[in-house]
Amino acid sequence: MARPGTRRRRLLVPALLGCLAVAVALAIAVVWRTDVYDRNIGRITDAVPDEGGRPVDDPGENWLLIGSDMRGESTADKWREGEADADVIMLLHVPEGEARAYVVAISRDSWVDIPGHGRGKLADAYSEGGPKLLTQTVEELGGVRVDHFAAVDFAGFEAMTDALGGVVIDLPYEVYDPTNGWYWEAGENRMDGEEALRFVRERKGLSGSDLDRIERQQVFLRAMAEKAVSEEVRGDPRRLDAFLVAASESVAVDEDTTMAMMRGLMMRLVGIGPEGTVFMMLPASSTGWEGEQNVVYLDGEIVSGVFERVRDGGLMEYITEHGLEHEARSID
Repeated sequence: MARPGTRRRRLLVPALLGCLAVAVALAIAVVWRTDVYDRNIGRITDAVPDEGGRPVDDPGENWLLIGSDMRGESTADKWREGEADADVIMLLHVPEGEARAYVVAISRDSWVDIPGHGRGKLADAYSEGGPKLLTQTVEELGGVRVDHFAAVDFAGFEAMTDALGGVVIDLPYEVYDPTNGWYWEAGENRMDGEEALRFVRERKGLSGSDLDRIERQQVFLRAMAEKAVSEEVRGDPRRLDAFLVAASESVAVDEDTTMAMMRGLMMRLVGIGPEGTVFMMLPASSTGWEGEQNVVYLDGEIVSGVFERVRDGGLMEYITEHGLEHEARSID
């Protein structure tokens, strides 16, 4: 029997690829209109905690990345108290002296200690206290210092998809929404931005409701990632520029992050490449209920081991030993 959370880990990986596709695309801005892209990227004030009582800095870089579907006048304005939602939460770890990058996904439903708020779902930290409280919660969970915070607005993926000239989503079975009359056949479906977002938001014809919808989102994001890094796009200056504009308008970072920092990170990710990027999710020991909330209980022993290796090195060996790495897959 698969361990609890295995299905969620499998579904989340393409979303991580989607976010990294944005990172790779922005890296190409080194020789493009850097100032324009920099102005488009939102800056979030007070996203990273003050120095007092924080974990000791470790070699390398740690970025807390979230994906959200909030709407606002700017990406930095997406968080509004009591309304924001973090659909995807992950820690990007790029260690010193190692030709690898690690993406550690953390279930938004993880039952954790939220500083000053007691126990709750990890996503509650974002909705109750914004980027700063979410960062504090992750730092307390792992004892690992977060260097930078970045948010990706999923609504912006509509413009990004259109800038790419649409994406192709390969479905293993037909999908039909009887309420809206929407239908997608089994096999390859080419979608523009509007149709792609309709596809990932549709839920009426799904047996698993939101879990199935999450699966759709991941398939869409993976397809977009593959298109973004394709030679077809990279070799077309106009299309690449349109995608970079849409991507930069969908990203917000902490106020201390400069374009030079982002460029340095992205160029390093490009050098590492997909083959050197390791994806995993903090494993769950079980799922259960806290009041009326369905929550995920993390495997404390494995979680401690993962974060210890983030701080001290040897993460790849630990991931291999415990079978934590997951490859991107299409929906079943």
